Amino acid sequence: MPLLPRRQPVGPPAIVQDFLPTAGESALETLQRGIDLQRRKRFREAEFCYQTVLRRQPKNAMALNLMGTLAIEARQNDTAIDFMRRAVKLEPGNAIFRNNLGNAYNLIGNIELARKHLRKAIELDGRLVEALCNLGKSYRSQLEGDIAEGFYRRALAVDSQSLTALVGMGDLLTDMGRQAEAVECFGRAIAIDKANVEALSGLALARRAVKGDPALALVQARLELPMTTDRERVILHHAAGKILNDQHEHRLAIHHFAKAKAISGNDFDIALHTRLYDSFIETFDAGFFEARPKFGNSSERPVFIVGMPRSGTTLTEQICASHHDVYGAGELPTIRSLAGELGFDQLDPSIFAKAMVSLTPTKARELGSKYLDHLNKRNGKAARVVDKMPHNFELLALISLILPNARIVHCRRDPMDNCTSCFMHNFSDAHGYNADLTKLGQYYRQYDRLMRHWAKVVPLAIHDMPYEETVADFETRARGLIGFLGVEWDDACLRFHETERTVRTPSRWQVRQPIYSSSVERWKLYGDAFDPLRAALGPLVQP
Repeated sequence: MPLLPRRQPVGPPAIVQDFLPTAGESALETLQRGIDLQRRKRFREAEFCYQTVLRRQPKNAMALNLMGTLAIEARQNDTAIDFMRRAVKLEPGNAIFRNNLGNAYNLIGNIELARKHLRKAIELDGRLVEALCNLGKSYRSQLEGDIAEGFYRRALAVDSQSLTALVGMGDLLTDMGRQAEAVECFGRAIAIDKANVEALSGLALARRAVKGDPALALVQARLELPMTTDRERVILHHAAGKILNDQHEHRLAIHHFAKAKAISGNDFDIALHTRLYDSFIETFDAGFFEARPKFGNSSERPVFIVGMPRSGTTLTEQICASHHDVYGAGELPTIRSLAGELGFDQLDPSIFAKAMVSLTPTKARELGSKYLDHLNKRNGKAARVVDKMPHNFELLALISLILPNARIVHCRRDPMDNCTSCFMHNFSDAHGYNADLTKLGQYYRQYDRLMRHWAKVVPLAIHDMPYEETVADFETRARGLIGFLGVEWDDACLRFHETERTVRTPSRWQVRQPIYSSSVERWKLYGDAFDPLRAALGPLVQP
């Protein structure tokens, strides 16, 4: 099966014969031909070259490694790991192979194995910039900014002109709230390569643009280059939209955001999604929970912040994490991973529902303890640990069974403002609903329907955190939040913007500022651009 990039157009052109290996060509020459083709994004021809070598030499480690890099291009990470593991097994002392395998493990969130191979790569070659950066990326993903910074600085000490290191450091410094230093890193990268997409995007996100900002012209010039891929166009249109928004050119900004979404594609199945929530509401009624009163681990450490993305979840976590006895763990994939053990990731919605019905007290306690073990690896001292994965709202039934004493903070925001903010951000492919205003509105209605159901039947402590009320009367809402967590008040929570910690969400810039209300009713700045969203939200929109 060809390992094609996901966004390659339907009906890609046939392989160009002139690019293919010639008779009598050595394996090394064929692999180099493939590398050159891959750099030119001729993925089909590159794969043909690598496979040609593997047909003759099934244990050619370089060909296996290169097939793995192609799989990464196609976002087939498990396939990539399979190829790369075989390459490392054949040549365990190859630092580049170790680095590539570690990077692949990074991509699937297997931090332990990622670090194992990346450290081995650095042990084999201490000047391998890519391995140093990938290890920095690993620590950044776990909000360990200080350690990550050390690896990026080591990389820059080896090569001060490394674009990977400069952009990685810039992204990390933005996470850490050190915007001026981040802007300097992105500026250095752009001085080396003014067409570097990641640097242009990073610069747009790291600062508030002013009129005449030269970055906009660079972004627009990069968009016009024929070599720009669809993935890069999505990133660049979001960057242009962000710059224009900062400049109060709202209609021009929304044009770029809409272009980005159109390129992203829209294959989100709202009907399938609705059936999933139908199965939840039908299966998980009040009687379901009443019949399972003594399930799970009784720990009170976990706090889950849930809601739609861009509903104030990062602000809420920052308030909590400013408390001396509360640790903000960021967006953890753990609950979703545990749900996967029960079939949550299957296309048939009934599989998960049936697994939950047959869940035993022993299994529920085991899953709860597994989650707590993960929290302890992140922080073993704080009285409360906050997991702010917004979409855990879908899994409150599971949380109730495995962690019955967990606290739930539900962030809510005006539907129009919430969805407008979502639409203007470049979320991952997992947020397919965000590529189309109508489906975004429909998705929001399903979220609202499910949360209303949970509020009636789930025996968990749930605290509402309305965004508009929070910005209007911050101290009252902050004190209510900390009181709900069951810890004593800490004045540092009022100075949340001064808290030094790594934040990896789109709100990382906002939580470095004192509380502000300029995002309330923001959608009105865009004229009729959001009429399809308003129509899709229907009765949820205030007249």
